[in-house]
Amino acid sequence: MQRNLFSSFLVSLFLTGTIALAGCGGGTVSTSGTTSTTGSTTSNVMAISVNGGPTVNLPGGGIYPNGAFASATICAPGSTTDCATVDGLLVDTGSTGLRVLQSAISSLNLPAVNASNGSAAYDCASFVDNSFMWGPVQNADVTLGEETAANLPIQVISASADVPSTCSNGSNMNEDTLDTLGANGILGVGNERTDCFYEGASACSPSFGLSSPPYPAYYTCSGSNCSPAFVATNSQVANPVALFPSDNNGVIVELPAVPGSAASVSGSLVFGIGTRSNNQLASTATIFTMTCDLFTTTFEGQTYGITNATTCAGPASFIDSGSNGLYFPNAANIPLCPTNTAAGDLSSFYCPSSTESFSATQLGASGTSKSVSFNVANTESLFTSPATESDAALSGLAGANPSGYGFDWGLPFFYGINLYSSIDGQTMPSGTPAAPWWAY
Repeated sequence: MQRNLFSSFLVSLFLTGTIALAGCGGGTVSTSGTTSTTGSTTSNVMAISVNGGPTVNLPGGGIYPNGAFASATICAPGSTTDCATVDGLLVDTGSTGLRVLQSAISSLNLPAVNASNGSAAYDCASFVDNSFMWGPVQNADVTLGEETAANLPIQVISASADVPSTCSNGSNMNEDTLDTLGANGILGVGNERTDCFYEGASACSPSFGLSSPPYPAYYTCSGSNCSPAFVATNSQVANPVALFPSDNNGVIVELPAVPGSAASVSGSLVFGIGTRSNNQLASTATIFTMTCDLFTTTFEGQTYGITNATTCAGPASFIDSGSNGLYFPNAANIPLCPTNTAAGDLSSFYCPSSTESFSATQLGASGTSKSVSFNVANTESLFTSPATESDAALSGLAGANPSGYGFDWGLPFFYGINLYSSIDGQTMPSGTPAAPWWAY
């Protein structure tokens, strides 16, 4: 998940997408998809909506552009009464694990999850723009649609001021409120089973072989003093889909095409790939295998892919519903937006004089490839024009990643396709590669 509307790139083991608050009409678009019916009572289908997010009706709040939101029911393990239904969760294929604001589940009594040293574990998701999320790891039963992940370790995003400096890095940008996060939490349904992964293994587990715990990652605390700690794999913040009893090998994100922009978009998150009749892999789908959960894009004569499979180095490419735009280095010399606009500093976004069309080629690790066309609109116009400023779904929203960073295929790429995302280590349908891979 790439963090921050203004295109600050996240380089962390734990989260890779963009979260944003901006923009202030268009129509409403819905879809039935090709594998399921939106709003269906089918147990492995959950409704999602690009609707502006939970801040849209708050005093002083704004529209969250290109954020796909869902609801979850969170309960104390084994309870059917100590529960809370939380909406406004950002659906993110670029990260792993459920992270929910403490304020959204303050009525719940969830048990702590311990680190390997026996003390309560805390988690840090830290971003290069100096924002971060901090909070304890707790166990919960989490229901998405009609599927439940029992005893799921989740991160409860805390408003505590006692954040270790190795997490905050001297910043006061703690994304611990609805106003600062723009969502009630993040529903990470990416390609890994736990959030602290490296080439299919758990880097935060004591069995991984590191001499000391990686950070920022997991901690234990004595009062306000917190130190990095190892956490066993089954105690790390986990992908809820991987803990379902069935339909647990991946997800399908289904959203309709958006011609320009729309006030809102309704779609589906389908659980499982090839596990039942409504989630079969389409015969026309192209499968992209990955290295380090990354693949390659060629664009304007530049290649954005892994250069070292051992270290996962390279300005690579990734699929990320949690990013609210397409973000890529400006090899095409697209004009950037002004610093001072009615919508704020948009200088990391593209502002061509009129919408421009581009094409790129996506390549999987096994050699599969597919050409894709996309549009880049004028971001300032999208956020300030009376015709689009109230729209939440913006197919042409795009921004510049710094040179040396890769190609982030964010939510605009998801419009009009069914995107399959498999989970590393889970059983795949016959005839498909071992996970992780994605397809459309």
